Amino acid sequence: MAEEKKKIFIADDDEIILNSLKKLLTLSNFEVETTQDAKKIGPMVKNFKPNIILLDLLMPNMGGFEVCEMLNNDNETKGIPIIVVSALGGYTDIKKAYQLGVIGYVTKPYDFSKLVEKIHKAILYKEGRT
Repeated sequence: MAEEKKKIFIADDDEIILNSLKKLLTLSNFEVETTQDAKKIGPMVKNFKPNIILLDLLMPNMGGFEVCEMLNNDNETKGIPIIVVSALGGYTDIKKAYQLGVIGYVTKPYDFSKLVEKIHKAILYKEGRT
């Protein structure tokens, strides 16, 4: 029996990055749901129930740090691993993201194969198969 596709939720306000990442991850055998609107992340994540979230920090309406806090304070979403994928690569931003519970941080531009490797490791870690 085929293994169930892992689900990835991507939140990024850059439509080009969002669409290309969705296409590449779909080709890599993931089920992908996306949004450009940070305010829709909570309800969409609750409905989609992803194995992992890829989150940009620089989004209109609500920043990525606020999104992390919101997801971590909700019983339905707090256990979902988050990997930040952002143009912000300074020590302070990375430190704050990890303090908010993210399990990975990738700066843009990124190497797609390394991002997929981080995704697989995060999913295995979440499933207790490290």
